[in-house]
Amino acid sequence: MRPKLALTTRFLDFWLLGGASLIVWLAMVLASGWRAASGVDQQFRNLTFTTLTLALVVNYPHFLLSYKFAYGRGLRFVLAHSWQLVVVPIGLAALLGGAYWFFDLPVRQLTMVSRASAALDPWGLNSQVLAGPRLGELLLTVCFNLMIVTIGWHYTMQVFGCMMVYARFDGYRFTSSQRALTKLALVSVWLMSVVDNNLHGTWRSFGGLSYSSFDLPDVAGPLTEVFVLGAFAGVVYNVFYANYRSNGQLPSANVLVPFVAMVIWWLPQTRQDDFYYLMIPLFHSLQYLAFAYKMEDARLRASRYREIRATGVILGVVIAGWLAFELVPGALDERLGTSHAWGLSFFMIAAMLFINIHHYFIDNVAWRMNDATVRKYLFESASPLDIIPAGFAHAASQGLSTAHAVDQPS
Repeated sequence: MRPKLALTTRFLDFWLLGGASLIVWLAMVLASGWRAASGVDQQFRNLTFTTLTLALVVNYPHFLLSYKFAYGRGLRFVLAHSWQLVVVPIGLAALLGGAYWFFDLPVRQLTMVSRASAALDPWGLNSQVLAGPRLGELLLTVCFNLMIVTIGWHYTMQVFGCMMVYARFDGYRFTSSQRALTKLALVSVWLMSVVDNNLHGTWRSFGGLSYSSFDLPDVAGPLTEVFVLGAFAGVVYNVFYANYRSNGQLPSANVLVPFVAMVIWWLPQTRQDDFYYLMIPLFHSLQYLAFAYKMEDARLRASRYREIRATGVILGVVIAGWLAFELVPGALDERLGTSHAWGLSFFMIAAMLFINIHHYFIDNVAWRMNDATVRKYLFESASPLDIIPAGFAHAASQGLSTAHAVDQPS
């Protein structure tokens, strides 16, 4: 009997792909009713600092590894995907650069913005989204909303990819229509979360930046609930039950756990605020790192001084993440006095926005299953933890799509 395939081990994969997040979510939901107890409240208050520290070794590396997977493939690969790897980062840098240079320009002086704001009113939307009052704040708000959209799609496709790859590992077959239906169900969860966060036009704050949500019609909430219920009923009946009826197959726990985790992470009905804002980015990053481990382990296995090279990669992405998210932007804010002048840490916010948005575009090309390098390392190479039969990758015609701080829910 051939050993089953895995990214790390079957047991550890279950926890990395979502199992750990479900246990932590349940514990936090149950503990929320005991917040008055000093021991419980202390742990919730510590959570912000704990997740900030863990970001250094979990969240930040998952971003920086995506740059390694894309730009480390050489100039030919970069030019072949020039839109995602050249045009997008230049465009983002130009947009954020414009926000810096024209930060204090009053929005009311821009006729185009005034007209766009007026155009929102007949649709029942919130015109204060474009209120400003300064151009820099408006451009940062545009980037913030773009980040929310790209992150939502990115989370969705990473979970879909986890399911498809593990289905291939297990020989659990999805037809093309079943794959489309599964993806639709996952997208519906993201859509419901976005709608829920924009049902009431309210001012919010992130790192000193004040921005407004949209004010969608109230009917959008019930409509998305019906959409989610219908899509998930379709998956249960037309995918899992249909496969069991036709060939007696049930999906493994490792196929299902990312799917269940996505529901718990994003549905408003299951939301526990501390978990939603602090823990979801961490667990999303752990999903990613399981695949990153598989890729890097396969790449380095035949290398001389493998352990030293692997240690260098780990230290490199940790240090690079710290520099990109904290040290360099923080030093620029301090040197240029942005917090004092504008009331926000401009470069800290800009770095977070740039990396999060670009991360989506990078993974859109770095994790394509028709790419020979990805298939070679993800499916064909044996793992020291679970021996993988040679030639299995040929069965993987579909799999991991785009894989996500914040990388944070909207």
